[in-house]
Amino acid sequence: MTGTGGPQFHGSIHGSQIAIGNQDVSQLQYVTADGGLSDRLARSVNSVLEALESLKLDAEGEAAVRQDAEAALEEATQPEPDVGRLRRLLGRIQVVLAPIAAGAATGAASGTAELAHTVLADLQQALP
Repeated sequence: MTGTGGPQFHGSIHGSQIAIGNQDVSQLQYVTADGGLSDRLARSVNSVLEALESLKLDAEGEAAVRQDAEAALEEATQPEPDVGRLRRLLGRIQVVLAPIAAGAATGAASGTAELAHTVLADLQQALP
């Protein structure tokens, strides 16, 4: 919106509440979780679950990642997901996968390292 001497907005003002030229203003705003959050997160976590066998983790690491991934999927589908819990669960997954993905970063990129790197990048982008 532009005008002579009036307010100017340059860029997105999505979710903002603006009152101009009013003396008394009362506004309410209800913010809900990003509807795309659960979809993005579900896709990323499902990618982790699909890649588990190929990542060649030890039995303990695979079980831990599977348990955390399934808990993250369950939390993400809640009407009001606990973002802190999601971050903790995904953080634990990242801790297990990071050493494998490090091979991709150091140039010793095996297929497993590349897969772990891709899965970690997807998780990072999906984090709330």
